[in-house]
Amino acid sequence: MSIPYRQIPIGKLFAVLKGAVVFPVKASSAGRLCRIQGKLSLRNKGKLVIGRNVAFHAKPFPSSVTVGKQAKLTIGDNVFFNYGLDIGCTKSITIGSNTIIGPMVNMIDTNFHPVDVHDESRGKAIVIADNVWIGRGAVILPGVTIGKGSVVAAGSTVTRDIPPGVLAGGTPAKVIREIDVPDDWIRRYN
Repeated sequence: MSIPYRQIPIGKLFAVLKGAVVFPVKASSAGRLCRIQGKLSLRNKGKLVIGRNVAFHAKPFPSSVTVGKQAKLTIGDNVFFNYGLDIGCTKSITIGSNTIIGPMVNMIDTNFHPVDVHDESRGKAIVIADNVWIGRGAVILPGVTIGKGSVVAAGSTVTRDIPPGVLAGGTPAKVIREIDVPDDWIRRYN
C-alpha cells in the first residue's frame, strides 16, 4: 500500500534530510542519528567532531555554532542542544556524552578582543564532562572545566572550574551543594 504524495510529512522529512546532509558536509566527523530541528547556522573552518545521536532543537529561536581556523569542537554521544544556542570556538571546546544544554546558552573560548593593553585575548579551552546539565541562559567563559554529572543553574555565568557532582549557580557561578549522581545513572531529556 502506497501513501499518497500529499500525506507525506514534508516538514519532518526535510528536517531529517537537512541534518543528514548538513553534518557530513560541515563536520569533520559525524556519528549516526544526528538531527536538526529548526534553523542552525553552522560555520566550520577548523575541526568539528560530532558523536552519535546528537540533537539540535533550534526552534523557536535559531542556534549558531562557529568553529574558527585551527580550532576544534568535539561533541560526544547523546548530546541535546536546545534553542538559541551560541557556540564560538577559536581554540578548543569539548562537550561530553549524555550532556543536556538548555535554551539560550552561550559558550565562548575567547574574549575575541583585548580587555586592556596587557590582555592578549588568546583562546582557553572549555571542557564539559559527561552527563552535565547546563540550564537556560547560562554563559560558559574561556578556560572553564565543568565536572562529570554537575548541573549549572539557569542564568549562571561560569568563570571558574566546577567540580564533578555538584549544583552550581550564580554570577559568577559557585558551588551550591553536592548532588547524587551515580556513575551508572544518565540524565535524560524529554
